[in-house]
Parts: sequence; C-alpha cells; structure tokens
Amino acid sequence: MAYHTHIGAKQFWVADFASPAFIVFMMIAASAGSISSEFEFDTLKNVVTQAYSRTAVLESKWLAMFTHSVVLYGLATGLTLVNRLIWPNYQFALTATMPGSHQLLWRYWLTAQTANFVTLWLVLSVVFLVAAMFKKGLVATLCGVVGYFALGVISRLMFQLIDKWEPLKWNPINLMNYAVQVTMPFLTKLTHLTNTQMLWGNLGYIGLFMALGLYFFSRKEI
Repeated sequence: MAYHTHIGAKQFWVADFASPAFIVFMMIAASAGSISSEFEFDTLKNVVTQAYSRTAVLESKWLAMFTHSVVLYGLATGLTLVNRLIWPNYQFALTATMPGSHQLLWRYWLTAQTANFVTLWLVLSVVFLVAAMFKKGLVATLCGVVGYFALGVISRLMFQLIDKWEPLKWNPINLMNYAVQVTMPFLTKLTHLTNTQMLWGNLGYIGLFMALGLYFFSRKEI
C-alpha cells in the first residue's frame, strides 16, 4: 500500500497538485477582461487619441498577461517544491524515476510544466482573438473555458476521425493534448503526433490566432 501511495504522490507532485487547471481559469478571465474592458469603458479611445497605436495597446496586453502567467507558474512551482519538503509522502528524490518511465523525476516535472504553459497560451491566444472579435469578455471567457474542457468530451470521436483522415491531426484541439502526451507517451498513437510536432504545432497556432486577434483589434470601431 505504501508503494502505491508513493507512486500516486509522485504523479500528483509532477502535476503541481492540479494547479495548472486553476491557473487556466484565472488567466482566461484576466485575458478576456483586459481586451473587452478597452471597448466597454472607452479606454481604447482615450489611449489612441494620445498617439498610441492599437498595435502597441494589444502588445502591452500580451506582455502583461505573459508576465502574469509566468508569475502564477513561478508561484505554483515554488509551492510544489515547498510541499515536497513539508509533507512526508512527497519527500522523494528528484533524481528518482517515474513509474513506467526511465526519465528522471525533475526532468519529467519540468517537461510537464513547459507543456502546460505552452498549452495555456494556445487557449489564451483563442481568448484574445474572440475578445477582439466580439468585444465581450464573457463571450471570450466562455469560449476559453468550454474549449479547455471540451477536450475530454470530444477526444474519443476526434481520435476516430484522425484515424480515418490523417491531416485532421493538426487541428488545434488535438494539439491541446500536448500537456497530457508528455506525461503519457502512449497517447502519441492516438494523436498521431510526436511531442516535437505538438510543440511546433502549438506555437504555430498561437502565432496565427494572435495575429488574427491583432487584425480584428486594429479594425474594430471604438
């Protein structure tokens, strides 16, 4: 029983005690509100009349949210390390290996952290885009939350469709499996993508969605 408890403790610790899910919620709400408030409270009109371009305004939002997300992940990382020192069940060596894997625990953990951060920004790029298109924070928030949790609901059907038509593997919903796949390597048989392909696919869509968001933000009436 102690052995199985120790295995579960490692997996829970690598997952940062499920903190990435809470960070996603907070960042979706903050990102959506940062864009919609510019239209809802007419602050964009005031800023633009002071010789600041819309591009500069949106880039400042991106930078602010990026900094916010880094701080939250840094805080989660720090608390995860502290919990390892405080609670007996989590006092295992970082040079140990994960069950069923030859990868060192600390490297496994950092890989999972990076993948979660990249996936977070795929979601946020969509939130920025929707907020810029509709100027409504609630709509953008709902799209982000529903899109994040729809993954578990539609994954089975999506995997079946990917088996039948290979190009579908590049759809952004499939790429959201990146954070799960780095900790569950067998998932590559379902996603039909390697971890490297997942990473570049995520970065590509993030760039695309943010470019589209900039396009709509620059052309919306104020």
